[in-house]
Amino acid sequence: MQMNTEPLSVLIVDDELPLREELRFFPWQSCQAELVGEAENGEEALELCRKLNPDLVITDITMPVMNGLELFRCIKQQFPLTQVVLLTCHSDFDYAREALQLGALEYLIKVSLLDRDMEQVITKARHAIMRERNHMQSEKQRQRWQLSRMLVQSQASEEAGQDVSMILRQWNLEYPLQVIRLHTDAREEDEVYVHHELQALLTQRANNELMRSQWVPYGKTGDFLLLISDRTEISRIERLKQLERLLAHLQDELEKRLPYIGAPIRLFAVLGQSCGTIEKMLALDNSIRLPESSLFYDNTGTVYEGIAENTVNPLHTVDKEEHQIRIRQASATAQELTRYFREELTDWALERRPDPGQLKGWLLSLRKEWLRADDSGSEIHFANQLLRADTMMEFVSLMSRELEAAAGFQPKCRKEVVQAKKIISERLAEPITLTQIAEEVGLSSYYLSRLFREEAGESFNEFVTRLRMDKAVELLRTTHLKVYEVAERVGIPSYRYFSVLFRNRTGVAPTEYKKG
Repeated sequence: MQMNTEPLSVLIVDDELPLREELRFFPWQSCQAELVGEAENGEEALELCRKLNPDLVITDITMPVMNGLELFRCIKQQFPLTQVVLLTCHSDFDYAREALQLGALEYLIKVSLLDRDMEQVITKARHAIMRERNHMQSEKQRQRWQLSRMLVQSQASEEAGQDVSMILRQWNLEYPLQVIRLHTDAREEDEVYVHHELQALLTQRANNELMRSQWVPYGKTGDFLLLISDRTEISRIERLKQLERLLAHLQDELEKRLPYIGAPIRLFAVLGQSCGTIEKMLALDNSIRLPESSLFYDNTGTVYEGIAENTVNPLHTVDKEEHQIRIRQASATAQELTRYFREELTDWALERRPDPGQLKGWLLSLRKEWLRADDSGSEIHFANQLLRADTMMEFVSLMSRELEAAAGFQPKCRKEVVQAKKIISERLAEPITLTQIAEEVGLSSYYLSRLFREEAGESFNEFVTRLRMDKAVELLRTTHLKVYEVAERVGIPSYRYFSVLFRNRTGVAPTEYKKG
């Protein structure tokens, strides 16, 4: 079992001042513990427990107002992770044995109390707390999957309702519950890493939020449900804004935690209706479905309200005929045709949202006509690349660049990519994330990532790393800076991580390079 190295917080409870003074001088710090408070009786101690939530309470048994045994029972009921050690005189042995049977950690005899006894108790408390935390974490995971299974199956039986109610009570969640569906979109080979880090972030949020909330996995798609118990009056518009901020935060954290994933990670959310009953909880699936067109037409970070209708429209013949006329008019020059694709066609598609498969098939048939494309291997490869385009923006960008190349024009690098490259080169010593740079150049992180691959020939992370390593080579060759100072100058404060990147780039360790 991996030991927790954080100091244990300790509360001393005894009505005898001399004993409390003696325990103040115990070397708590050397045992990785901290004395956080003192109390003269059980009632005062219980109030301090509510404020301090200590890891360990060391309490006398015989005290006025509330004795140690009563205090122990209250602590076990209200603070299940807090460990209790009893201070006892010879005449208190029967009480001490009773407390041990009820779950007290240990008892210590006042008259023969030694420092090593206290050290052993602190170590024992640390083991017990870790064991309880691991058990609670495992139990919560089991409950998450149990609740997830019931929600997916929508079993509105009396037994299912009782099981859901029991889990919600144990999680301190109360109706009405705000239900949010969180959807992740990542490459298949990256999903296991993305979901692992996202679960850790959601768990951290649930533990730290003043507003009570929990998460459960949902379905086979890697989605999650956020369950929020919040009785405060908040408008739906403000809730949507909160959710947008949450998605931005999660996106930024995922990029920091997964810098080795070059492909973009996209997050979307659906804000469902507030559920006031178990029956509504078990029948919410239809109201929190992601729009069918969202992944192709929308930017990452988009938040939807409960979706009931189909948001993908068939591609009508009248639309095709109208745009074919415009294409013929625009095809006089490559510049005009490219402008049509980037502006008019894109605006129309984003508004009408025709079925992505039908739209791609139609445009590919037109492409074959105006480019007189044959059935060679390169043509088939590019057609497949267009069919695999994940977003409308990516499809249009690929199509436009091919048109420019066919007309003999050197495709221009988008001004947003040029601006992003300039910002990166000027801030190599600072933390750099895709989300941060995308905001500054006015694009979504997903679209900027795609543009980097298309126009720079490498991913955003690969570009940043290459610039940092090139700068590191220059500094090692031309300055007297130490290797760790160079690492800091290029924005990689971790010496070990810097060494790995440098060796991958140059084939030698930075120390060897500096000597050579």
